[in-house]
Amino acid sequence: MVLKQPEHSSLYKTKNTISYKVKILILGSANSGKSLLSSKYTLGFTHSSKYSIGVDISVKDFTLPNGERITDTCWTFAPQARFQNYWSNFFRGALGAIILFDITNPESLKEVKLWVFSVRKHINCIPIILMGNKVDLNYKRAITYEEAKKFAEKEKFAAYIETSVKENVNIIETLELLNEIIYYHIKSGKETFNPLDLDNSFKIKIKNLKLIR
Repeated sequence: MVLKQPEHSSLYKTKNTISYKVKILILGSANSGKSLLSSKYTLGFTHSSKYSIGVDISVKDFTLPNGERITDTCWTFAPQARFQNYWSNFFRGALGAIILFDITNPESLKEVKLWVFSVRKHINCIPIILMGNKVDLNYKRAITYEEAKKFAEKEKFAAYIETSVKENVNIIETLELLNEIIYYHIKSGKETFNPLDLDNSFKIKIKNLKLIR
């Protein structure tokens, strides 16, 4: 079975390469660092747009290890409840997502459940990486690595990665990992994503991104 390419995501060929246009959602509570993550990842981006209904769109080109190219369209969403009526339209066509939370704020992790529910309500199960931000404030940590990892496994995230968006720790690496997982999922031909389907090479990459603090 071949995975149907949804709206806003596509596979296209140039003269010498195969390229993918991939829509990625960047979600999280207020002050989780999602906007800064998007702006730093797409530094030198080719296009950016802001909408009055709580979404910021930017574009970044990425090359896979096999030489094939991906153009990421990153959609960063505001958490305000007044924008929720628009989410079903804006989530449509996404092939992956990152959900951020603040490791110094327990309420931030609780909100992740709402984001996961919203994504899976509107689109098929896609690869989602849970990102614990603000490890630069590790002395204020309120959520342990083990707690967050257990939560991610229970909710079937593709991975749990800790980062400091402020200090540029694990930003590019996490987005690269997500792109590779998306590519792997597309090639698998499966309509829904299951983290148990990932091979050992991904497990090694995820393990290598664990920070020692």
